[in-house]
Amino acid sequence: MALYMSKSYFNEVFNCQEEYFNGYFSNKKITDLKDDYIASTITQDDLTKVSRQLNVSMGKMFYLVEGFAMIMFIMLIYLLTKMIIENNKVSISMVKILGYTSKEIQKMYVHATTIVIMISTLLSFGITTWILSYAFKIVFEEYAGWLPFYVEGSVYIKMFIMTVISYLFVMMIQMRKIKKIPMDEALKNVE
Repeated sequence: MALYMSKSYFNEVFNCQEEYFNGYFSNKKITDLKDDYIASTITQDDLTKVSRQLNVSMGKMFYLVEGFAMIMFIMLIYLLTKMIIENNKVSISMVKILGYTSKEIQKMYVHATTIVIMISTLLSFGITTWILSYAFKIVFEEYAGWLPFYVEGSVYIKMFIMTVISYLFVMMIQMRKIKKIPMDEALKNVE
């Protein structure tokens, strides 16, 4: 039986001091301990076996997940901004009648959406990381060895850049729609 966890978590759970340790790493067989004191021996091959298996079986699949996530994000943002523009069609037309330029209209209707999307994107990074770290512990508890959940900082930067590029793409499409809204739309729908 073996239990794997980080050293700091082990010390916290078992109420050990910070400098306490319970394992040895060695490049040769340890002979100065009795066999009764050795619970398990894990070789370098044992530790890399899981990562090799995951890389072979699921490595390329993550590109599909990334592409699917981007398509879903673009569709979601497109539908959100389309709904905002459709609901404000009369207001946009009225603003055009009053002489506002396209850039001013963009500031009124698109910039608020941009702020909300960027803040919610940053918040989702933290929430998603927390959910994935919890799921990771559940999924990999049956594997031999300890695989800590780790997301490199550059991944967050890459996700944020992909989010901004996707959002700018959708905004270009929506700005064309705003420009096509006729000025007489406000006059047609006067109640």
